[in-house]
Amino acid sequence: MPHARIDLHRVYQPRLKEFSRAVLAGMVRGFDMPEDDLFQIFRLHDEGELVYSPTFPNQERDDIIFVELVAQVGFTDEQKQAAMAAISDEIAALGVKRDNVLCVILEVHGAAWYAAESPR
Repeated sequence: MPHARIDLHRVYQPRLKEFSRAVLAGMVRGFDMPEDDLFQIFRLHDEGELVYSPTFPNQERDDIIFVELVAQVGFTDEQKQAAMAAISDEIAALGVKRDNVLCVILEVHGAAWYAAESPR
C-alpha cells in the first residue's frame, strides 16, 4: 500500500486528476500493485516555495515536481527503480519535462502502517 505525496507548483492545480492517474499508473506498473490501491496527497506551492537545483545531477530543470512514496519494506531495488521510472514516464506523457520530476521512496516496516478495518 504505497502512499504518494506529490509537491508541485500551484499552476498545475487544474491538472491534479491527470497527475493522480499518472502517479497511480506508474506505481501499478512498477510495483505490480492493484489499481485500487490509491492513497495520495497533493501539496500545491507558490513560486519560491519549492527550492531545487536546476542542474544536479546532470539535469536541465526549469521546474520541479517532487514525488515521495512511502512504501513498506520488501520491494526489491529493481521494483523501486521500475516504479520511479514508470511514474516519470507517465508524468512525462502529460507534457512535463522528465528532468522536472524527482522521485524518492521512503521505506517503513509493517508495524508503521495502520488502517482500521470495518467490523463485518
